[in-house]
Amino acid sequence: MKKRLILPIIAILAVSSGCSQPAASKAPEEAKKAKVVEIIKIAQQQQPIMLTKSGVVQAKQEVKLAFGTSGKIISLPVKKGMQVKAGQVLGALDTSAYQSSLALSSAQIQEAQIKRAKILKGDSKVTDTYDNSMKQTDDSLANTEDAIKKQKIKIENDNQTLNQDKTDLQRNEALFASGAVSRVEVDNLKIKVDQAELSLQSEQVQLTALEGQKKRLLEQKQLTAQQRQKAVQAEKDNTDRLASTATEVASAKNGITQANKNIQDAKITAPFSGTIAEVTPYVGDMVSPGTAVATLVDLSQIKVSVQIEPSLISQFAAGKKITMNREDGSKTTGTVTFISPLADSATGKYNVEITAPNPDGVWRGGMVANVELPRTLSTGFILPLQCLGVGDKGRYVLVAENGTVKKRMIEAGQIIGDKIEILSGINPGDQVIASGISFLLEGEKVEPKGE
Repeated sequence: MKKRLILPIIAILAVSSGCSQPAASKAPEEAKKAKVVEIIKIAQQQQPIMLTKSGVVQAKQEVKLAFGTSGKIISLPVKKGMQVKAGQVLGALDTSAYQSSLALSSAQIQEAQIKRAKILKGDSKVTDTYDNSMKQTDDSLANTEDAIKKQKIKIENDNQTLNQDKTDLQRNEALFASGAVSRVEVDNLKIKVDQAELSLQSEQVQLTALEGQKKRLLEQKQLTAQQRQKAVQAEKDNTDRLASTATEVASAKNGITQANKNIQDAKITAPFSGTIAEVTPYVGDMVSPGTAVATLVDLSQIKVSVQIEPSLISQFAAGKKITMNREDGSKTTGTVTFISPLADSATGKYNVEITAPNPDGVWRGGMVANVELPRTLSTGFILPLQCLGVGDKGRYVLVAENGTVKKRMIEAGQIIGDKIEILSGINPGDQVIASGISFLLEGEKVEPKGE
């Protein structure tokens, strides 16, 4: 009974299925005619396009300060973080040797002038001036030699003290290993040894300076003796004798000029107002000319350098206002103060410098500044790069017109990250196909995704 009922039902379903077959096959055909695509509807850009570049913050001014001559530091009244004013004295050297040279040169001028007067009067005792000069040199030489002896004795004593300290250190290190003394005692002895070595080095530098002074005095004495001999030989010729005194005056004046320069170079003054960022030596240290003593920075203004591509350099102009962002999100307005006229040969980019006020000191050297500049566009049309295709006739986009793919040749402008400006070829309201354009042909049917 059940079998007889099932067979007519199957037959009816088969007939029904057969009758509806043309409609079912027609639907897939229609579905194949329209591909689903992503669409971008063209509209003018309402928000400005921002050009963003990063640069490292630099101080308005930064200089490493150094003495212009050698000597022993007797004053260094600065420390890290101190605010100083332009012209403020930041350090000084011992100038006693230069003061002595200045006095000696002044005396030589007076003596040469006296000798000239005697020559003009017919006084033949032209050697008196040289004899007095040699006596002064001998006195200075004796004082210097006495100072050298004392310095050598001091060095010898310091050396003995150092050796004793080293011996004590070795003994205490052995006692520490056996637990007889504490680590603090050993460390204190190490510090004492280090200080003794530094003191010995400083004393050796002073000894070298004294020996150099002795050498110069010996040379000066020899030179004076030679000048005296020449004066004796030229005594019969007033012209030569007068010329000799003129040479002596000129030489002494040069000595005065050099002594004054050394005295001036023996102090450091702040070339501008700013903050001391670093101080290297200490009072009592011997320094050479040009050795950095302190670093002075002026952060009342900051400077940021950014590298700009040739295609974007037209966006910058001297005097243009620029927004700079710190990493904490705060903003500062700066001004373009320099645009390099030449591109960097290594990078092909132009250097642009932006300065900004920094009255609160919130910007510090080495910080990263993100520079923002609204970009000027020829049109307000921006598309993702993936929308563009390249053909034999140039760049193009595909648009959907009444559900059909159409090719539009376009003219491209500036590239902005992963997007590009469209100068011509599209209009507001156009529906540009956003992706997959390499799989589409002109004339194909499409429908927007989501519709």
